[in-house]
Amino acid sequence: MNGEINLKKFLNIMRKRILTIITTVLCVSIITSIVSVYYMKQTYEATENILIGKLANDDSRYGDSQELSMLLASTMDLIKSPIVLNSVRQELNINEDELEKKIVVQNNKNSQIVNVVVRDNDIEAAKKLANTVAVTSVNKMTQLFGVQNIKLLSDINGEPSAKKVGSATLNIAISIVVGFFLGVGLSMFREYWDDSIKDVKEIEYILGLPVLGEINLKNKRGKSKNKRGTTQPGQVLNRGNGGQMSV
Repeated sequence: MNGEINLKKFLNIMRKRILTIITTVLCVSIITSIVSVYYMKQTYEATENILIGKLANDDSRYGDSQELSMLLASTMDLIKSPIVLNSVRQELNINEDELEKKIVVQNNKNSQIVNVVVRDNDIEAAKKLANTVAVTSVNKMTQLFGVQNIKLLSDINGEPSAKKVGSATLNIAISIVVGFFLGVGLSMFREYWDDSIKDVKEIEYILGLPVLGEINLKNKRGKSKNKRGTTQPGQVLNRGNGGQMSV
């Protein structure tokens, strides 16, 4: 029963503060739209794939699963190591800190493929960096460790696959949800600090007593003003002794 009362009270607050919620949603959405369209740069993600070992059912052709796991881990460590990054940095003339932030190395469980993912605001720069990192890693693995069963997997054009990351539509959709919850929180905050009594039910709830009647003070005040501001025909207001008014 208490849960039902609390739910009704919550819904009443939402109905009473609906203007606050709508205003908050609109403000957050408009700000997000402006930032997404005019200030945020489009981000692109390029992915280059490296195959470790041979895709065969017989694991004995490239060693047992433990050996393959060690080879995968070694390849992933090598990609992010100074051996590879320094070569890439010198070739593309990229800052070291910026280079490390752009590169992400991924490997799905039970997969022989290592993904080199690069994010950049320029799609061509992202493709070139992903390809350079992958090629350099394969060459280093072959030269330093003598690994032969490692090769690059590219698409038909021989370029890394690339796609857009995020969009203005997605940002606006997220902002609507965030704005709604922010509006609800703001409504609850305003309701908590609002001590004014809005209707008879609130008086009954606070006092625990039924209200026998109510007086419309607005209409009464209006009538009293009209009475004080007008005089009936034939009436004269006189000031008697002692400063009192008489008719």
